[in-house]
Amino acid sequence: MRRCTLRTAAMVCLFGSAAACGGTTPAATTSSTPPSDSTESLAIGGREAVSVHIAGSPDWLAADEDNVYVKRDNGGVDVLDPTTAAVVRSFDLGNDLCQGLGVADGTLWSCSGPELVRIDLGSGAVAPTAAVGKTFEQGELNVGFGRLWVLLGDGSSLLGIDVDTDQPGEPIALPVRGTDVALGPDRVWVLSAVDNAAVEVDPDAGVVRRIDGLAGARAAVAVPDALWVGGIAETYRIELSTGAVTATVDGGIGRVGAIAADDEGVWVREGGVTLTHLDAVSGAVLEEMSADIGSGGDLVVAFDALWLTAFDHETLLRIPLDKS
Repeated sequence: MRRCTLRTAAMVCLFGSAAACGGTTPAATTSSTPPSDSTESLAIGGREAVSVHIAGSPDWLAADEDNVYVKRDNGGVDVLDPTTAAVVRSFDLGNDLCQGLGVADGTLWSCSGPELVRIDLGSGAVAPTAAVGKTFEQGELNVGFGRLWVLLGDGSSLLGIDVDTDQPGEPIALPVRGTDVALGPDRVWVLSAVDNAAVEVDPDAGVVRRIDGLAGARAAVAVPDALWVGGIAETYRIELSTGAVTATVDGGIGRVGAIAADDEGVWVREGGVTLTHLDAVSGAVLEEMSADIGSGGDLVVAFDALWLTAFDHETLLRIPLDKS
């Protein structure tokens, strides 16, 4: 289930598992045996792409210098080969529905029900960490400034958890109900699809400014000197030095899309395989790409490729950045 509304999260609490709303979370386990998958080649945007079938609704993505990682809605996290996109390792985090994935410094961060979970990628050890009541909708579990950044409750506060000690700091009160988090070079950014805003947060001093008029602001990515925000029908460029919106581009990420950046610009995904490549400074369209494949999901740029999930289609795609 991808980027549900706060109301949907409440419905999960009413009708879903008890653990998803504060009950007991089953112990997480690790497995070196990946789930069965099938791989095929196909042409997308003049490129030779790879499609991998991954059962269990693959959704959130993360990447480090070694691998790409995907969170499945059925409670698993898969490790992907960066060249072939094949699943090479899997972790079972239990069946309690949650949203979220991130990776940094040899640790993979995810969740199971209300609990955050950390996975040591060296040893394979999987262990619950701080049970802080993460906002259900938050999917980007970003690590920066020595902390994992988590929205709490209805999204009205932001918490940094020390990644070395697992100790939470003092919550930072927000002027919006945050729905996801992004990182800039020296700031944490909170997006609010509910309040149509982005909030700039100094990791040590708190809220710096609120930027309004970003309709359905659901995800963001930092590029040199700017933050690009994916809204429901438009994409916005925010100048980091001033907080001014310097470009507004038709076409957003909808409710189930994503946004990512490469060395040339910003990729905006509306859902399915509907991709627009924008110049990171002007917002001019550099390329458009589409294919009739399934639903929405996440998007990351890693290992010279675009990586996309289609959760309802149980598909992961690897599309090379280079057409050659």
